[in-house]
Amino acid sequence: MQAIIMAAGRGKRMKGLCEEIPKPIMPVNGRCILEIILKQLSLVGVKEAVIVVKYKKQKIIDKIGSERFGINIVYAEQKDIKGTGQAVLTAEPFIFDEKFYVIAGDSLFPTSVLTRLKDHPDADAVLTVCRVEDPSRFGVIETDDGRVTRIVEKSSNPPTNLANLSIYLFPKKIFDMCKRISLSPRGEYELTDAIQLLIDQGGIVEYEVIEKGLDVGTPEQLKEAQELAKELFEEI
Repeated sequence: MQAIIMAAGRGKRMKGLCEEIPKPIMPVNGRCILEIILKQLSLVGVKEAVIVVKYKKQKIIDKIGSERFGINIVYAEQKDIKGTGQAVLTAEPFIFDEKFYVIAGDSLFPTSVLTRLKDHPDADAVLTVCRVEDPSRFGVIETDDGRVTRIVEKSSNPPTNLANLSIYLFPKKIFDMCKRISLSPRGEYELTDAIQLLIDQGGIVEYEVIEKGLDVGTPEQLKEAQELAKELFEEI
């Protein structure tokens, strides 16, 4: 099985912490986030990972190398950092499996969700969500009978408290969806827009709920990640 790990971004919200070290290889409780993700992927049978890089790419390549935990690693350089939809498309030439994981390189999550994402035989794609206290800070999903019907970006009146995390199982048709979306209001090609297009065209998109998960986007979340990583290390 294959996986795409999105690790090209500059980490602009980290307030200067990424000036020397790109966020995916920042130390979290003694290990970098990319190492944690790769170890987790190895435990669910992933044999090849495509890491999408751009910002300080050589530091990531030097740190991770061409093989980790039995996973062959390929690097794909994102030409311009214009969103997660573009990042996924960058990896397309290297993906041969009909289903594959897509994970943000700053995500911390329980390993078990990777297995659960595969337990949806009728779904075209499966998302990971987490219940949050303040859903207005996140993109959230609307659901109906176990399926995702709509992805709502940050809203002052969010319809649910199910925050979308960047941990997915996708079919190859997601590449076609990414090619058909337009720039978002913030000037990026959003992966969530590609997922919404898949839904609008009749695709079955389901979801898994995890109790604890985190996209490390700010210095405050980096501190929170130290505690969460302690729990993750116990299972990996």
